Amino acid sequence: MECLFAGPATYQAAGAATAGWAQVAGAVTTQQNLVVGATGASGAVDFVQPVIPAGFFQPGRTNQLVKIIANGIFSFVATAGTTATWAFGVSTASQGSTTGVPAATATTLITSQVFPNQTTAQTNAPWRFEIDLLAKQVGFGTTAVSTSILATGTGGFSPAVVLGTGSIGPYGPMPPNVTTTIDASVSYYLWAAITFGTNASASNTCTMLDMLVFGCN
Repeated sequence: MECLFAGPATYQAAGAATAGWAQVAGAVTTQQNLVVGATGASGAVDFVQPVIPAGFFQPGRTNQLVKIIANGIFSFVATAGTTATWAFGVSTASQGSTTGVPAATATTLITSQVFPNQTTAQTNAPWRFEIDLLAKQVGFGTTAVSTSILATGTGGFSPAVVLGTGSIGPYGPMPPNVTTTIDASVSYYLWAAITFGTNASASNTCTMLDMLVFGCN
């Protein structure tokens, strides 16, 4: 197993594990990228983005595997109907400090189930997803007979405020998905995103604290 990426390289003060990529405010109900660099006072961008390098998925080989582990915290309001949905995918360009939807030509590899708030506000509730990308077929180009990647995973969150008696939080398998539009000859930047549905509130926030990417063969 090879560690392809571990980050971001954000300084963590003792006892305050709440710093990661720039925090996303969900005062909208559209998809918001969680891999966004912050612009510093000098104009420099605090930016690093996970990437699957060109050629990692090798033509002629099958059943190559990439494992992604992502952790973070999120908050949302108690307004009935407010939901949170995570998505993970790749894009052909880095996100940099541009907020909003994933940059460039973005491909969604897998999407979580829709998590309702059950009319209970959450503050800094921890979330975690583990995703496997299994390359069933590898080729160059983006036709349906080129590279085929099966994405499976599991994840969810543990509520900071208990949702009910005996509740340990919504957590479970994600709906699997197959993608056939990946070109193995180019590099792809990994992104994670969240969509807060129904209620647009500045109190809906999310931070990805880390993303770990492993090449398993």
